[in-house]
Amino acid sequence: MVSNIFVNSWGVFWQAARLMRPQPGLPVRPLLALAALIAAAAIGCGRRPGGAPRSEAPTPGATVASPRDTAGAAAPADTAAVAPADTLPRYATFAITDEKALSGLARRLGPDSFAVVLALNRIDLAHARQGDTLVVPGTFDRARLSPFPDTLPAARALPKLLVVSARVQVFGAYESGRLCRWGPTSTGRQEKPTTPGLYHTNWRQRRRVSTFNDEWVLNWYVNLSNFDGISLHQYELPGRPASHSCVRLLEDDAAWLYHWVETWKLVPGDRRKIAEQGTPVVVMDEYVFGGRKPWKRLPEDPRATTVTAEEIEAALGRWGVTGGDALPGQAVPHDSLPH
Repeated sequence: MVSNIFVNSWGVFWQAARLMRPQPGLPVRPLLALAALIAAAAIGCGRRPGGAPRSEAPTPGATVASPRDTAGAAAPADTAAVAPADTLPRYATFAITDEKALSGLARRLGPDSFAVVLALNRIDLAHARQGDTLVVPGTFDRARLSPFPDTLPAARALPKLLVVSARVQVFGAYESGRLCRWGPTSTGRQEKPTTPGLYHTNWRQRRRVSTFNDEWVLNWYVNLSNFDGISLHQYELPGRPASHSCVRLLEDDAAWLYHWVETWKLVPGDRRKIAEQGTPVVVMDEYVFGGRKPWKRLPEDPRATTVTAEEIEAALGRWGVTGGDALPGQAVPHDSLPH
C-alpha cells in the first residue's frame, strides 16, 4: 500500500516537473518545490477531503479579499452546486514579483487551494511566471467558483453532455442536466480556432503522438473529429487559446474525462455505420482575441466568466442537440472514421 502511494506520488511529481520550463527570474529549485506541491494535490484528488483546504489570504504583492469571503468550507472538485447570485465570490490580485512570492503563496494556500488558483487563471504551474498577476478567489470552494449553472433543464434527457465555452476557456460536464465537473481549457489559437458546433466523443487512446508534430505527445486523448484532428487531451495551459484546434486540459481533468465519456458503437459487420454516437460535445462560442481575458476581470466583475443556462440552451438548439441525436444504422461521417 505504502509503495503504491510512493509510486503514484512520484509519477505525478515527475509529470509536473517534466512540464517545468525555467523562466527568467524563476530558478529550477523553487519550480521543483512547487511541482511537489501540485503532486501532493493530485494525489489528494483520489479521496474525499476531510475538511476545507487552507485559505489564508495572500500578502506579498496582493490586493487582499474580504475575510468574510473565505468563510465557506471547500467542496470536492466534482461537486455540482453553484453559488446563488447574492453570494458571488470576491477576487483579489497577486503579483508574482519573484520566485519567493510564488512559492510563498503556494505554501500559505496549500496544494489544493493553490491548484484552484492555477485553474482559475487557466494556467498550469509551468506558466506561472515572474511579472504576471494572478487572480485569487476569496473562497476555494470549486463549486462556488464554477462559471456554469448547477442545473441545465434542456439537458435532462441527455445522460451525459460536455459543454466547452471558448469565450471563457472552460468545460462543463453534465449528467442528466446536473453539473458534475468543470475545469479550464486552452482551445484553438487565433489562426486555428476550435470551430463552434456539435461534436461527439468517437474513440480514445491513452497516449497518442500528434499527426501535426511528432514531438507532441497527447495524453488522455479523446477524438472528436478525426479528419480535422480535433480532440480532448492533456497538454500545456498557458492562460490563453494556444492549441491547433484541440481542447487542451489539465492532467487531472483530462484523465477524468477520458474515463467519463462514452465512445461510439459501430454496427457489427459494418464499421462505416454508427449504432450509437458517443457523448455529445458542444463548443458553444468563440474566444474574443485581442481583448482583456475574461477571468482577469473577475476582481471588478465577479460575473465576468459566467456562462448562463440560456446561453447553453441556445447553443443546444442551434446545433440540434436532443436526447437521442444518434440513430441506429446512421452513416459514419467521413471526418470521423478511425485511421
